[in-house]
Amino acid sequence: MAKYTVVGGQGFIGAEVVKQLEEQSHNVFIPKKNDSRLFTDDLGILIYCAGHGDCNNNPFKVFHSNSVLLAEILENAAFNKLIYVSSTRLYMGQECASERDDLTVLTSDSRRLFNLTKLVSEELCLLSNKDVIVIRPSNVYGLALNSPLFLPAITRNAINNSQVDMYVTPDYKKDYVSVIDVAYAICELSGKSELSHRVFNVASGVNTSAGDIANLLNKETGCDINWHKGSVDEIFPKNDISALQNEIVFNPKNVLDDLRIMVDKFKKAL
Repeated sequence: MAKYTVVGGQGFIGAEVVKQLEEQSHNVFIPKKNDSRLFTDDLGILIYCAGHGDCNNNPFKVFHSNSVLLAEILENAAFNKLIYVSSTRLYMGQECASERDDLTVLTSDSRRLFNLTKLVSEELCLLSNKDVIVIRPSNVYGLALNSPLFLPAITRNAINNSQVDMYVTPDYKKDYVSVIDVAYAICELSGKSELSHRVFNVASGVNTSAGDIANLLNKETGCDINWHKGSVDEIFPKNDISALQNEIVFNPKNVLDDLRIMVDKFKKAL
């Protein structure tokens, strides 16, 4: 049994990390906001899941959540190892998505502050001379009924309203990864004493199109799909997860299989 500290342990990814750690009988500390114990106690293995993404309305919160608190912890806290949860959004607009590739921040991206703070935080971790691991999860989904995330939301609309509004083209693709798989990878990597790399993509390794998702919902619920002209011009390359799979056994779930489960689950609940 090990001592863990999970910053952001009540959030979407953090809560699943806490759940899996507690199932393994680890001692888990979830600090509250401005908790002084972050800088007085031995934190053991620290997993930093805190973060914010609303760049237009809360830019300073994005900066503080993604970078400032992390910098204070790296400089002043006592821990054995730190795992920082970054994002594969850093690969947006690029041809490849490997941890070894150069990264470009797009001036046309309205959320470039998010990418910049994640990059700064990653670099702080790597230059800190501490035992650190950087995790880059792709688009994380869960199966919770009341979740505001994209997949649960459109599944509810398909069942309740018999229609789904899509504001992207059918060819728009993303890599969707289960929050269960992300938490599993974090927990597994945190327990390894030697790693060949310090930055890891955590993704399914497969890009799923909006058309595939819409077709499944139509087949399973009979809903109508309304395709609207949208302004989304994000392009995400296929994520390379070979570095992760060289370190741990990692067989991620398929989002379309989970979407079928979600539809059945939601039908019974709704």
